[in-house]
Amino acid sequence: MKFPFYVFEFNEEEEKIFTNHFTDEGKFGFEGIWLRNQREANKEQSNWKSEKDQRRRYIQFYDTYEQRSKDGKSYLAITDTYIYVSNTLPKKEIKAYRKKVVKALNKNEFIETDADVYLKDNLEIILKSYDRHPKDIEFNNTFTSDYITLDVIIRTKGFPYEEHYNRMWLLSTKMFRVPGKRENPTYINSVDEIIKHLPAQVEMGCGPSIATGIPALHEMHETYYVQNHITKEFYFGKDDKFIVELINNPEIMYKKFSYVPTVCIKAKPTEAYEIFASLYKKGYFKGTVLNNNFDRMVKRFDIDEYILRIYDRNTYLPKIEFEKDIKTLICIGTHADRREVQAQAREKGIKVIYIDPEGFFEGGNFIPYPIEAPKDGDLIYAKTFEEAMAELKDKLL
Repeated sequence: MKFPFYVFEFNEEEEKIFTNHFTDEGKFGFEGIWLRNQREANKEQSNWKSEKDQRRRYIQFYDTYEQRSKDGKSYLAITDTYIYVSNTLPKKEIKAYRKKVVKALNKNEFIETDADVYLKDNLEIILKSYDRHPKDIEFNNTFTSDYITLDVIIRTKGFPYEEHYNRMWLLSTKMFRVPGKRENPTYINSVDEIIKHLPAQVEMGCGPSIATGIPALHEMHETYYVQNHITKEFYFGKDDKFIVELINNPEIMYKKFSYVPTVCIKAKPTEAYEIFASLYKKGYFKGTVLNNNFDRMVKRFDIDEYILRIYDRNTYLPKIEFEKDIKTLICIGTHADRREVQAQAREKGIKVIYIDPEGFFEGGNFIPYPIEAPKDGDLIYAKTFEEAMAELKDKLL
């Protein structure tokens, strides 16, 4: 497989959306980071049973997208790629994992250009083994003597990845995911209960985006073998087939990797977004939209947004400057793990209201998905974004 990887041919509107709303100096960096490890606090997901269970798997990707021309046509293209997977496992499991990776490299005719450095076309794969990872020494992370680490780095040849690598490890010191505790929110049955708490600032989650055809992030969890969407269990060791699948089928995998940016660019705003924009312009919603999504749907209505999914240690959990004259923070379809925005609102005496059906349809069946950590005093309106916006339109527009 050779880069650039041409994802799809732009039409005029799609190229304009990409250029105007996604790129910075012609480039769009699409990044994801997942940090998974075994601790007592996450034992149901990680299968932790005792202090001897210390498995850890960190995953990071950073793909660079640009507009590129070929044969007189305009394309969305991945021009550079960087994928980093760090596994810290018992020695026996690392040995088996490494063996599978090397077997796949040899089978697919990657050339070993240096010790543990493999190349095919301009895709380079680097293996690094550590008895104790240098970053564990730096951050004073300790493991029992039976645990060792194998890093797998995948990149377009020559791509400078050190900044991304260091940023992920710095984030690892503050991103450990502990599920929040649910208290006793109040369920409301009428949109009138929301109207009396306007104007509001908005935190937007994946719910509105899903309605436009953009997949929920749990699909990426399966693509990158982060965790099982149904059981929530983490993938470690023998259950982690990610690198081998990538080596065996790089073009298929990069089609999967590029699926989310593709649908984000191609997605059209729903009527609910149109109503949201009208309500915003009339002052019912105010200030910067705090957005867990990266589809740039809000920006298409010339509404300011702050994208929360920025993997920088200083802004990952940002200090929010809320609008001064709002009464509430309305959280729409938010199931991301970043509860800090809501916590900061409560600290400032701002009421938190959720618009969320607390579930989703899959295979024709409704799957309950309760809001993770609503607190006493919060309000929940168990409707979709589309339903709530339609009701607000009838009352206010």
